Amino acid sequence: MSYGQTPEGGDSNPGARERSSGTVYGGSASTGAAKVGGGTVYGGSSGGTTYGSSSASGGTTYGSSAASGNSSSGSSSGTTYGSPAAGRSGTTYGSSGGTTYGSGGTTYGSGASGTTYGSTAVGDRPAGVGPRSRAAALEDDQLLPEFGGMPPNDPKVRKPGRRKKILIGVGIGTAVCMLLGMVGGGVAYASTDLPPIPKVSGTTQIKYSDNSTFATFSAENRVEVPLNKVPKHVQQAVTSVEDPDFDTNKGVSFRGTARAVWGLVKGDDGAGGGSTITQQYIRNVFNMTKERSYTRKVKEIILARKLSDSVPKEDILKGYLNTIYFGRGASGIQQASQAYFGKDVDKLTVEEGAVIAAVIKDPTNFDPANKLESAKGRWGYVLDQMVAKGYIDQAARSAMTYPKYLEKPKRAGQWRDGSTGILGQKIESELKQIGFNEEDINTGGLTVFTTISKPAQAAAAKASQEALDGQDKDMATATVSIDPKSGAVRAYYGGDRGYGNLDLASAAAPHPAGSSFKPYVLAKGVEDGYSIDSLWDGTSGQKFEDRAEPLTNSGNDNSCGKQCSLTSATVKSLNTVYWALTLEVGAKNVAKLAEKAGIKTLDRKPIDDIINDGKLNSGLGIGQFSVSVLDQAAGYATFASYGTYHQPYFITKVLDADGKTVLWDHANNVAQPVQAFDKSVGRDVSYVMQQVYDSATKNKIGRDAAIKTGTQQYQNTEDNAHAWMCGYTPNMATAVWVGSGTDKDIRLKDRKRGGIVYGSGIPGIIWSDYMKSALKKTEVEEFQSALHEGDKAGNAPEEEPDPTPSDTPDPNDPDGTNPDAPWYDGGESPSPSDGTNGDGQQGDNGDGQNQDGGGFFNNN
Repeated sequence: MSYGQTPEGGDSNPGARERSSGTVYGGSASTGAAKVGGGTVYGGSSGGTTYGSSSASGGTTYGSSAASGNSSSGSSSGTTYGSPAAGRSGTTYGSSGGTTYGSGGTTYGSGASGTTYGSTAVGDRPAGVGPRSRAAALEDDQLLPEFGGMPPNDPKVRKPGRRKKILIGVGIGTAVCMLLGMVGGGVAYASTDLPPIPKVSGTTQIKYSDNSTFATFSAENRVEVPLNKVPKHVQQAVTSVEDPDFDTNKGVSFRGTARAVWGLVKGDDGAGGGSTITQQYIRNVFNMTKERSYTRKVKEIILARKLSDSVPKEDILKGYLNTIYFGRGASGIQQASQAYFGKDVDKLTVEEGAVIAAVIKDPTNFDPANKLESAKGRWGYVLDQMVAKGYIDQAARSAMTYPKYLEKPKRAGQWRDGSTGILGQKIESELKQIGFNEEDINTGGLTVFTTISKPAQAAAAKASQEALDGQDKDMATATVSIDPKSGAVRAYYGGDRGYGNLDLASAAAPHPAGSSFKPYVLAKGVEDGYSIDSLWDGTSGQKFEDRAEPLTNSGNDNSCGKQCSLTSATVKSLNTVYWALTLEVGAKNVAKLAEKAGIKTLDRKPIDDIINDGKLNSGLGIGQFSVSVLDQAAGYATFASYGTYHQPYFITKVLDADGKTVLWDHANNVAQPVQAFDKSVGRDVSYVMQQVYDSATKNKIGRDAAIKTGTQQYQNTEDNAHAWMCGYTPNMATAVWVGSGTDKDIRLKDRKRGGIVYGSGIPGIIWSDYMKSALKKTEVEEFQSALHEGDKAGNAPEEEPDPTPSDTPDPNDPDGTNPDAPWYDGGESPSPSDGTNGDGQQGDNGDGQNQDGGGFFNNN
C-alpha cells in the first residue's frame, strides 16, 4: 500500500511523485497503481467511480479502477464527476487543472485549467457545488459577498511534518475503509453502537397566566419546539444550504467527506468539513465539536449512518434545528427567531427564514448587524438554492427584499432587570420549595405556568413607579395582590432593583405593621364575644397594667370619648382602644389567630418563637412587630373570604422539556384551606373595614371596598418611616407598603404634594390606582352584611357621655383627626407632643417601637 506517491511499477516503495500522479490507498502493489496522469485511487477491484481529473486517463478514483484496478485511460472506468473528457475543462479535486479558492489565493492541484472560487473571473457559482457545514467549513467564508462570504485574509496552509502525514494518512485510509465498510457491512461499523441521544440543555420558561413568557432560566438560551411549529419554508431554507440531499442521503456525504480528509492531509483547516445535517447533529449532541481529527470524523460518520438508519428524518431535523447555534446567544431555531426578529418561529416569513438559515454557517459574519453585505450575499445564496430545489419560483425570489431585523436584540437575561427580576426570583424560590433543583431549573427546559396576571403585574409596576417618581431616591415600595378565593398571587411587586437583590415584599424584608395589624385584634375580639358595637374608652393618655407610660392616640385624639364603639375606634384608629382589646383577649391569642389568617412570621421569626421568647405584649395590637407584604396580603385575603385562609401560591403547573408531560400540578398539591375564624366573625370585621373605606374622601376605586392603613414613625419625630395601605374587595386583596429601600429608615416626605407620608398618601395612591386597573374587567361583587354578634361589654365606664360621638369625624374640625385615617385629606397634621406618630405609634414610651433608624433590619 502506498501513501503520498505513485511508483512507476506499482510497488510499495517510496518514490518521487510523477507529473499528475496521486495517492493510492488499498490498491494492488503490482497492478493497482495510478498510471501517468492518474489521480488518487481508493481501493481495488473492478469498475469504480472517478471524481475529477484533467487528463484523458481519468482522475481520482473512489472504490476501484478499471481493468485490474488501475486508473488507465480508455479502460472500463466508472463514472466521472467533474472530469473533463478529452481535454475539456471541469471542476477538479486534487489533480491537474486544480481548483483555486479565493482570488489570487491558494490553489489546490496544479495545471492551468480548473475552477476558481471567489475569483473575479467567475460570474456564477458552479452548479451543484454547495456550502459546507458550519462546524468545520471556512471555504465560503472566504468568498465575495455575492457568493455569501468575505474575501480571504491571507489564508495560510499548514504543512504537517512527515510523521503527522503518516498518522493522518492512516486515519484517512481508515476513514475510507469505514465508508466502504458501511456499504459492505464493515467490522468497525458493525461493532460501533449508537449511544442514546443525550438530553440537551433546555431553557426553562416562566409564564404569566395568559401563557406569555416573562422570564427564563438556562445554561444555554434554548427553547425546544416540535418540527410542526417550524414552517416548511424555514425547514427547506436550512436543508437547501446545509444538506441539499438531506431527504435522500444516508446521513453522510462521500464527496464532502473526501474533501474534508484531503484538507486534513494538506493541513488546511479551511478545506471544509463536508458534514451533512445528520453529522452536524451527531457532533453537537455528543459534544464532538472541539476535536478536529480523523478519529472524530470516522466516529461521526459511523454514528450519523447508524442514526439515519434508525431514526426518521423528521426526528433528525427536529433535533438539529433545536440544537444548532445561530449566534446572538441563541441555541435552537425558536430562540434564533426571537433573537433576530422578536417573534416565535412559526411566524417567520420566507425571507426571514432565509436569514435564519444563512447565519448557521457563520453566526458572526452572517449576522446582518455585524456585516450586512456578507449577510445579504449569503441570504441571496440561500434563496437561490431554494429556487434550484424547486421550493420557491424564480419570480417570487426576484421580488424578495432583505427583511427588517433587530439591530440589537433583547438580551436573554434582560428580564432580570427591574421588578420582573424580583418576580422571577420569587418564582424560582417556589420551584425549589416544591422539589425542583438548580439543574432542573437551569437545564431542564421546563415550562412553568404561574398565577401572575400580566395586566395586573403591569398595573402594579406602573402604579408603583409613577407614585415614586420625583420622590426621595431611597424611597421604595412593595405590592402584593391575591385572589381571596384561591390564594393565587395575581401581582407581586417586590421593588425594582432586579434579580439577586432584596425582595421587599418577602419574609426576608418585613416592615413594621403599625395600625394595619389592628384588624387581627378586632377579629379575635369578635371571636371572643365582643361585638363591633361594644363600647370602649377611646380617650387619649390612658394607663395600662402592661406598660409603664400612658398611651396616647394619634394627635392626642379624644373625639370618641369614653363610650366609643369598636367600629368607631377602628375608623379613628385609636391606640388606646386596641391596646385595651389586645390586653383583654391576650396578645398570644391574637398572634395565633393572625398566624392562621396568613401572618407566618413576626420580625422574621415564626409565631411560636415570638410567643416563647417572652417579649410579646399588648403592643402587638397596634403594630409593634414587622410583617411581610406577602403575609399581609394573605391575611387581608382571609378577611375578604370571611375567615378562610388559602395558602398563597405562584405556580399552577410545570411541564417537562417536551411540553407534554406534567411534572407538577398545583391541583394535586394544593394545601387544605384553613378556617382562621368563623365566617360570622369575618362578615363583621369586613363591615368595620368597609366603614373605614366609606369615611375616606380619596383612594376610591369605583366599587365597595374594605381597607385599613398603618404607619410607624421615624425615630422620635413627627415624621413616618413606614406607611401601609391594605384593603380588598370580595375578589381581590392587596397590600401596599412604602418605606426605605436600604437598610436605614428614611423620613417619608411627599415631595410632590408636600407633607408627611401616611397610609392614605403614597401607599393609598398606589393601592387605588392598582385596584382600579386590575379590577377593571372583573365582576363587581357585593359584601355580605354584618351580623353584629357578641354580647361582651367593653371597658367603657358605666356613665355615658353627652353628646354621643359619631363614627365619622367632622372633617371641618382639625382637632381630633387621625392623620393616618383615609378621610384625612392633606394639610398640616397635628404635632404630637408625646412622641406619637400620625398613626399612634409610640416613640420611646415602652410599646416596643424601634427608634434606632434601623428599619426592618433592626426592629427588635
